[in-house]
Formats: sequence, structure tokens, C-alpha cells
Amino acid sequence: MNWHILLTSLVVFSTIFSCQAAGDEKQFSSPGIGYIEVRSDLEGARVYFDTLYMGYVLNGSLIIPVDTTVKPSWKNVRMEYSGYLPYAGPYIQTEAGKTIAYKIDLCNTSYYQTGMVRFTSEPAGTEFLLNGKSMGTTPDSGVLVAYTVPRGLYIVNAQRPGDQTITDEIYVDENAETKYSVEMVLSPLGELIIDSKPEGGEIFIDNRFTGLTPLYMKDVPAGEHRILIRLEGYQDWAGNVSVSGGSSSSVEAVFVSSGKQYEPEIVDEPDEPMEPKQ
Repeated sequence: MNWHILLTSLVVFSTIFSCQAAGDEKQFSSPGIGYIEVRSDLEGARVYFDTLYMGYVLNGSLIIPVDTTVKPSWKNVRMEYSGYLPYAGPYIQTEAGKTIAYKIDLCNTSYYQTGMVRFTSEPAGTEFLLNGKSMGTTPDSGVLVAYTVPRGLYIVNAQRPGDQTITDEIYVDENAETKYSVEMVLSPLGELIIDSKPEGGEIFIDNRFTGLTPLYMKDVPAGEHRILIRLEGYQDWAGNVSVSGGSSSSVEAVFVSSGKQYEPEIVDEPDEPMEPKQ
């Protein structure tokens, strides 16, 4: 008997149920333990490593602890669900303390013309989209594996809050693995929303007139900017705003009356003519 396999199985089974209940909150942190997160829209879909049952999808995912100190004896990760075709794809080992995410979409048609895409991002937390459809976000390992991707040419987008969106093309071949890696960089542009009470104030950004409140601006350079808003009859409003790349900042000015009240012109009414005496 292979005692390494038996030991690994015992470790896995002893922690499956606690991780299943805890969801994304991993409470098991023994040395050498990593995690495989299987994501699917099919609640209750059953997951196997080869023929070893690992659990079922709950709230969109199943987190499986694995012992990374020994070489895994299984070769594939499998998913089954009643009424759907089962799927099996190559198992990719994780690292201690890290999570690799698998995205598996089961369907009722053949998987003959599908492949898999291994997305890798630096840093983690990057969302990948294929032709506008989200494949998911990379976990702490920065690795997301999307199985059952139909063969074809795709527009791939990588996006992360505060970072510049990356757009590219990839071709996914059937029964093959396509690797796509990105290194995200901070976006040099952000958005700015400027409003005032009352509205209609003249906006000057860094001493340049840019419009009237309310105003929504895209592609504003990241950094500190000086804002001046003027409205007749009110004191000027001035302040600074910090614009972060890839995010939206807002300014709302509340005007204070300048104290100059409009005084209506008074016109003396002419005396009514006296009626002549009879």
C-alpha cells in the first residue's frame, strides 16, 4: 500500500467538510497545505480527483485542501451533474498556502471542440473576460484555469480596479491548453465628477476652464488637481482633489452667499391727475 496516498487522502477528507461549510474563509492552515477552488454555476455538481470524490459545489465553488509536500497520485479533476455531460481535465498542482481556481462549465453537448485556458496575472485579483464574458478573477496564486472553452479566436480583456485594462487576442484550440499571462500596471487616467449646490458654477481645473456643474469627466490624469468653482452671487469655492488611475473621484461644492443682495430699482409712480372741478 502506498502510505503517501493514504496519508494525503486522510488529510483531504478530514478538512473537506470544514472548508465546505466555511466557503471562502479557509480555516485550515497546516504547513504544506494548498488549495484547489473549483468554480461552477451548477449548485451541487460533484467533483472528483480521478475517481476520488472530493465534495460538491456550494454557493458557486468548492475549496479542496491538498498536501503539496507529496506528489499527487491523481491526474485529472472531474465534475459530474445529473442531466449534463461529465468533464475531466488535467490536474494542476497548487503551492503551499496558495489557491488555484478551476472554472468548469458543464453543458448538454459534446466537449470535443473545447480547450482550456490557463490565465496568470501579477498581481492576483485580476478579472479575465473572453469576448466580454467573465471567466472569473485570479485567486492569491494568480492562476485561474478555465476548462471547456469552445475552440476559436477570442478577444481577451484583463482588468483590475485601479489598473490599466489590457486587451489582446488569443486562439483556443481543441483538446489543448492555451496559456495567457499579464502583468498589470497602474492606469494613468481616472474619472472625475464635479457638482455644486446650486448648479451652474463655472469650473476651473488647474486654472483652465472646463465647463459648468454638474460635470462628468473621463480620462483625467492621475494626481492632485486644483479645483475652482465660481457662481455669480456666491463666494468662490476652491479645493484640491486626488484622482487615482482607473477609479472615479468626486467633488461637491456647496456655495455660500457673497452677501451682495440684488436691490430692485424703485421707480416713483406719477401722481394721478386731478379731475377738473365741475
